[in-house]
Amino acid sequence: MSTTADVADEQGLAEALADLRSDDTEVNLVVLGHVNGNPNLVDVVHVGTSLSEVADVLDPKQTMYVVVRLTSTFDMSTTVKFVYAHWVGNKVPYATRGKCGVVHESVRSRLGAFHLELETDSVEDLTQEAIMQKLEENSGTKSKVLESTEGRQERGFTSSQILSNKTSSTGHKSMSSTKVNAVSKEGAPVQFAPEVPDAVADVRDDGTATNWMLAGYERGDPKQQIVVLGSGTGGLEELKAGFDNSLAMYALLRVTDVVDDITTVKFVYILWMGDKVKPMSRAKVSTHKGAVEEMFKPAHVTIFASDLSDLKGVMDKVTSASGTKVHVRSS
Repeated sequence: MSTTADVADEQGLAEALADLRSDDTEVNLVVLGHVNGNPNLVDVVHVGTSLSEVADVLDPKQTMYVVVRLTSTFDMSTTVKFVYAHWVGNKVPYATRGKCGVVHESVRSRLGAFHLELETDSVEDLTQEAIMQKLEENSGTKSKVLESTEGRQERGFTSSQILSNKTSSTGHKSMSSTKVNAVSKEGAPVQFAPEVPDAVADVRDDGTATNWMLAGYERGDPKQQIVVLGSGTGGLEELKAGFDNSLAMYALLRVTDVVDDITTVKFVYILWMGDKVKPMSRAKVSTHKGAVEEMFKPAHVTIFASDLSDLKGVMDKVTSASGTKVHVRSS
């Protein structure tokens, strides 16, 4: 029986973990799972911005691996804490528990080091309140997370590792640690092709008939610049034809709201994250959120969509935002 597990997408895992440990991203959660139940193959199954998402991801029939980033305040100083949770669902068959158990350390060793480690089958142990309590129990009145002086990094972890085993009140094993793999602190920059601001301006221009534009990453790669993918005069219905379920995309839509015979122009910003976008790409895209919003602002309504059905209520959202419910049409 093999005691190791391979990662289906090594680069994707590295990027997800780098984003998690970077100060310049919004990634706070990475979850791995076994591919098709294979105990010797794992991959990233979810990348998110909040620990609260984990309850919807964890499966009681699976063994999974959770990495979380939280902030903690101690002695009036706010620090970042990293937590690892080994999830063993309460419906995992006994034989599967054994097979996954022997590869656990090989998976865990790929993820770096943490202030706290725990094993659980209950999502109640994975709330921010529960984890912060465990962190406080481990630190007491003085942080027990030690660092080597040489090569110390701002985010805390360096090259030495000291483990302190402890049993929490729930009976789960926890530990503090000071070792982490070297990770770049630089966030993922985003660049815009010159035609992007021009296309945005065209939609906003009262002198043109253009009422939508669509942008996305060159070659569909979030590491590349954002380029214009299309524009037109056919409003929302025409725009919808350009969305791709495998891509992250951005759109600006111009509509008009007619109230008491007065026409008012409204702008809708759509952040499209297709339901087939890979978790690692989602993580990379999340680092661009602020810069992209800056390019597309101002907008009266912002819509996050992953399926065309999410766009059915666009006009209702516009009228709700403006306090009206009548005569909204594409300009």
